[in-house]
Amino acid sequence: MKRPQDGQDIGNRVGNGDAATGTARRRERGFAAVYEEMREDILTLRIEPGSAIDEVGLAARFGLSRTPVREALLMLSREALVQFLPSRSAIVAPHSMGNAHEYFDTLALLSRAVTRLAAEVRGEGDIARIAAARAQYEAAVAGNETDAVVAADLAFHRAIAEASGNGFLANFYSLTLDYGRRMLLLYYYPHFDAAERAARGADHRAMAGAIAAGDGPAAEAAASRHVMAELRIIQRGFEPDAGLRFSLDP
Repeated sequence: MKRPQDGQDIGNRVGNGDAATGTARRRERGFAAVYEEMREDILTLRIEPGSAIDEVGLAARFGLSRTPVREALLMLSREALVQFLPSRSAIVAPHSMGNAHEYFDTLALLSRAVTRLAAEVRGEGDIARIAAARAQYEAAVAGNETDAVVAADLAFHRAIAEASGNGFLANFYSLTLDYGRRMLLLYYYPHFDAAERAARGADHRAMAGAIAAGDGPAAEAAASRHVMAELRIIQRGFEPDAGLRFSLDP
């Protein structure tokens, strides 16, 4: 799926007919509007890692002064999404794989916990919401648009977290999923071929089925397999390719 080019962006997504209403709403919400939209742009790679951030342009886009824009960027810097330079200018934080092992440890623990707990405490409404999210994911995969697949995948896992009935776990899990979105877009979804689509759909069916059946151990095991399968695909992306295909014999 084609994404907006860096810089085209952050600009004007409000249609002409809604411009006045949109501007007024943004003024009322202040830095929260900047924070929420910038955060989504960064996490979805609409703004690429390392891109310079034009505070004056952002202020004009949102109809605000630079003060709330700066507040929003400070909030994003606390989430390691924006980086301030010694010159006081800001960039989108470069993506690093240096803490990937810590990330996947955390993701695996939280995935196992919320999925098992969901199987143990879910209600009929939870089962229906998880089933609907799973069906939406399969429809998105059939459409083969990365942005739609990512959104549907997040919705499925968040439906499971909600079914856990534990607001703290659900919140931390959601933040962890968000933290990994750039990693998946950069290193997982480029390898999301037909076999991978089928395998991850099977994972989702296994999780949803175990939750519906109230089988906590099976739900936890399915969640663990799901995380490890994504990790293996990412690891495979870093394996040597061309360097192993050629002979160095004289």
